[in-house]
Amino acid sequence: MKKEFLSWFLLVFLSVIWGSSFILMERSMSPLGNEMVLGPFQVGSMRIVIASLVLLPIALRHIKKLNKENFGWLLITGLCGNFFPALLFTLAETGIESSLAGLLNMGTSIFVVLIGILAYKVIPNKWQIIGMIMAIFGLFKIFWNQIHFESNNLNYALLVFIATICYAISLTTIKYKLSHMKPLVITALSFLMILLPAIVVAMFTKAYQPIVQHELGGLAVGYLIILSVVGTALAVFMFNNLVAISSPIFSSGVTYLIPIVAVLIGVWDGEQFALENIIWILLILIGVYFMNKKLRPSK
Repeated sequence: MKKEFLSWFLLVFLSVIWGSSFILMERSMSPLGNEMVLGPFQVGSMRIVIASLVLLPIALRHIKKLNKENFGWLLITGLCGNFFPALLFTLAETGIESSLAGLLNMGTSIFVVLIGILAYKVIPNKWQIIGMIMAIFGLFKIFWNQIHFESNNLNYALLVFIATICYAISLTTIKYKLSHMKPLVITALSFLMILLPAIVVAMFTKAYQPIVQHELGGLAVGYLIILSVVGTALAVFMFNNLVAISSPIFSSGVTYLIPIVAVLIGVWDGEQFALENIIWILLILIGVYFMNKKLRPSK
């Protein structure tokens, strides 16, 4: 019971933190919502750099645990779980609303199931399948109500779709290849692996320049620091804890709750939201509950 309560606590906490990250990405690029101060790759790379530096003392303390057995898996976790999504999401939000970017996280759970079945021979039980179908249907209805087809934002939505594949690869890697390592160690070492690539991207895009030269640079970096420390370093550590104590499908259920938070924040920020979506939000919550049923490994 204690583990189940902790799983739900982490799930709700992460949903709030990551649901808020979409508007923080948007504000890091355009603090006042009208003028872009930092470009998408500048925000994405600096987000990884700051989070990596926060976790660097922990990574150095556990550097001996980085060996040839787990080097590749940690690299996959860092790249797919943080580096690529950080760049893809910020680029996507130059063409779609933050709430829609949150909605498209639904793809993660679908790919978690597919990767689990194809790569790790894990079979979801009937309740998990029912829960997943309910959640996907609810999110599809919200997505249909929120997307603006006439604005040609499907190309940007595709970037988020690719990011969800990356998330699913990272999640299943942690659960099935790095389960012997503590979540804090996985978090710190995986960020250490992507620190150098993030610095390269930041230097190539001259990410530091607007922060110093633009009059809104200080405000932009304020949003960026919150996004990096709370929405990235702390959140990824807590997510890795969630993966360690629950099933991959339940862990990926955070992607069903993130859109709810993202949409609510978007409405508060002036984005449109149909009232009927409340019905689909309730359907999503019921689906996530069913998704917490235990998996049965294949024989």
